[in-house]
Amino acid sequence: MQKNKSRRIPSPAIALLACILLQAWISVMAQTPAKKPEPQSTPPQGMGGVSTGAPVNYNSPRTVGIVDPKAPVIFELMTDKTALANFKHKSGGDAKDYIVEGVSGGVAIFDYDGDGLPDIYLLNGSTIPAMMGKEKPPRAALYHNMGNWKFEDVTAKAGVANERWGMGVAVGDYDNDGRPDIFVGNFGVSRLYHNNGDGTFTDVAEKLGVARKGWSTGATWGDYDGDGRLDLFVPGYLDFDLNNLPPSPTEASKPGNVGQNFCQFRGVPVLCGPRGLKGEGDTLYRQKSDGTFEDVSIKAGVNDAQLYYGFSSAFIHVNEDSLLDLIVVNDSTPKLLYLNKGDGTFEETGYPSGIALNENGREQAGMGLAVGDYDNDGRIDFYITNFSDDTNVLYHNDGDGNFTDVTFQAGHGEPTYPFLGWGTVFMDFDNDGWKDVLVANGHVYPSVDGRQWGTSYAQQMLLFRNLKNGKSGSLYCCEMFLRTLATGSSCAWWEMYQRRVRVTPSAPSFTLPPANCASARMS
Repeated sequence: MQKNKSRRIPSPAIALLACILLQAWISVMAQTPAKKPEPQSTPPQGMGGVSTGAPVNYNSPRTVGIVDPKAPVIFELMTDKTALANFKHKSGGDAKDYIVEGVSGGVAIFDYDGDGLPDIYLLNGSTIPAMMGKEKPPRAALYHNMGNWKFEDVTAKAGVANERWGMGVAVGDYDNDGRPDIFVGNFGVSRLYHNNGDGTFTDVAEKLGVARKGWSTGATWGDYDGDGRLDLFVPGYLDFDLNNLPPSPTEASKPGNVGQNFCQFRGVPVLCGPRGLKGEGDTLYRQKSDGTFEDVSIKAGVNDAQLYYGFSSAFIHVNEDSLLDLIVVNDSTPKLLYLNKGDGTFEETGYPSGIALNENGREQAGMGLAVGDYDNDGRIDFYITNFSDDTNVLYHNDGDGNFTDVTFQAGHGEPTYPFLGWGTVFMDFDNDGWKDVLVANGHVYPSVDGRQWGTSYAQQMLLFRNLKNGKSGSLYCCEMFLRTLATGSSCAWWEMYQRRVRVTPSAPSFTLPPANCASARMS
């Protein structure tokens, strides 16, 4: 829980819908269990790459294209029946020649106008020509929920088009006026949209001192110093120069380039990075009494002097004190866990806590982060998604700031190995009082299609049901949609439905699940 006086944003809205919208363009299917691979460290190939385990080949795809015909049809796809069907996400070219084209987007679901209905904000990416001023940039979109499955595109009226390369979004009431504001992390210059209370927003990032330059990713709001004002932490990913681009996989196929050193994945030329490219430090903005922000990253000890590839973050209570701590998930570099010392500084405990690496002592290509108490012991646990040829990782909180990787014991090792995970969330989809796990997936290399690697470019989502015994049974999700459900509270709850589900033998069947909240990437 974050200690602040800000207005609480409805949690159920932010998560599941986010993950589902990310998959609106992906046909989501089921997978069959694979033989547990022998994990091992894979060094960077060529001029750069990602940290994964041992490559495993399969005779058929494990991430898309499999549907159980006996599964009950209990969900209906609703996106096409709403205005959201008009949104088109754009991130570079189809070939994905550069890493900036492979990761972008984000979703925030919050009640921006206070009418009790959750509204939807979709970030967009961009293109290199647009960044160079040679073409019109794509626009983000804000959809006002009018009720009864009616959404109105109010982007222009609200003034939140962004028109920059969006990489992440974090919502919080930074000025305690009772209205949610929006921080948008961009590749380029970030924005802070202040909610004016009349259906419009004003970008105040430059004025307040949070117009971060560089590659900003999954930010988090939290009152780390307990002064009643929200502070802002923003991870940095790469120091990426559009005027000095690394070799691209497209160039590898050109005559005369066979002998050049191109970045590879399983021997196939792919986009370069993050390894082999220069990382970027992280930024902690402390809010001052006048409402402006100051950069206290170095003073607080959270600037990431190692220049790891920051991707996701969260202010959370890790141990038994009353202070907000901080976790940072990094791509292909160790994860960071900062314990709040209560004097404005943090102590980094990634290695001694067990968070930095997986159980085999290996760095992972961390992407998404879920925070929740999955075993109901009163302590916060972490679920982190990773690259394909690797597993997602579940860290159990043992108390006193110590964590144990229980991924395989909990049943998340073999099923997740072919997937490349992004947005994820702990959620109690079956209302049994135990947190389940939802994961949105999708690859960054289009060239994986057509190869017997068990993976694919477009990938299904994964839903794991908590079996209440330290393990999760997997429910493989297909066609997603959302439906509002009226409740006794002042906000609407969002439900997730699917067209077909395959239930593995270890997992019991389920009824219509209520959603919870999460944030996720769109690709």
